[in-house]
Amino acid sequence: MNKKSIWTKDFILVCLAALATNICMRMLDSNLASYANIAWNSKSLGGQLTSFFNFGSILMAFFGGRIADIKGRRISIIYGCLLFAVPTIAMALIPLPGVALGVRVLQGVAKGIVTVAMASVVSDIVARDQMNEGMGMFNLGNTISFAFGPMLGLALVDMGGYSTMFLVCSVTYALGVVFAWFMNYEKKQKSPVIEADKVNTMADKTPAEYKGIWKLIEKKAIIASLINTIFFGGYACILVFLTVYAQEVLLLNSTQISFFYTVAAVAMLAVRLLTAKVADRYGALIMIIPGHLAMIAALLLLAFTAKTSYIAFLAAGACYGIGMAIVSPTLNAIAIVDSPAERGATANATFYFMMDFGILFASAGFGALMDIAPSIESGYNQTFLISVGIIVFSAVFSLISLNKKAREKRSAV
Repeated sequence: MNKKSIWTKDFILVCLAALATNICMRMLDSNLASYANIAWNSKSLGGQLTSFFNFGSILMAFFGGRIADIKGRRISIIYGCLLFAVPTIAMALIPLPGVALGVRVLQGVAKGIVTVAMASVVSDIVARDQMNEGMGMFNLGNTISFAFGPMLGLALVDMGGYSTMFLVCSVTYALGVVFAWFMNYEKKQKSPVIEADKVNTMADKTPAEYKGIWKLIEKKAIIASLINTIFFGGYACILVFLTVYAQEVLLLNSTQISFFYTVAAVAMLAVRLLTAKVADRYGALIMIIPGHLAMIAALLLLAFTAKTSYIAFLAAGACYGIGMAIVSPTLNAIAIVDSPAERGATANATFYFMMDFGILFASAGFGALMDIAPSIESGYNQTFLISVGIIVFSAVFSLISLNKKAREKRSAV
């Protein structure tokens, strides 16, 4: 029996919305450390700009599943995109640390709304036995943005400075409103929204599952979400500090740095297109462990070999792209598939707010470590090596908790 194609109109629109919004977020994530270093001579502030963003995201992602259920996916995406786009203009007009930190909190709140709502659209319209393929294709918008976002940000800074990047970022995020406007699957089919009276009924029948904090957190999504949190904690040093590391230690110009992200983008595309259905057929670990190994290779290349070889720097980009294309989308699919169908939005909310915890603490910690390191180079080396340890721990945890026997045992509870 042939499976139905996942490429419906609404799936294409949500993928385009994810691409636009994630490119904007990665433009900021990868360039704000450099911005803070140039504008205010502070690496710790660069880490705080990322931490404040993730703090806002955690606050809202915690409730994002409920908002998406009650208000609807489309409306959540539209208002979330507007909440991100409008305050971003203030970063261009008022270049003060306090303003930047405040805007980053608001941007994080908007991101918490938008990412959960978009992922919930996917979990609504893609069949569960195609969820790895669906989440993999959807997350191309995310993974590609990790490559093209920083590259576009660097180009905009070179052309017109950081204010130009902030203004373009605002416009780019607003494109999400346009794409969401034309999504109409919620009108055409029975709404997946869990109405308030239904939730109350479910709560009476299964209090441990739906009362209190468990209205906002999906228990069966926690393991996959926790692994992703650890993985992102290890990867955060590349997310936040790659650009400034390449400028300060490797002494590369913007064009040379951009090729890192270009190579990463090509690797991401190739891996996702070649392996889109592998996890659905053969299991998640066959994807997740190689993805961890690729990220470890990227970190080791950056710590040791990239200093003397530009080819090694680009190879690190390829390994980074492979790791990002595989691990997080596969874990996101596991979080959804392992959870009850009617709790898809809550499973996504659990996944994203836990991921933001990893980035928040890692970016703040690594920023503080760099400021107290005896030298710039040693600070980056320590950061990369600590990150390798975190990724190794994430891989071991995956082997223990995501094997077939462990997942079957949890599903029976």
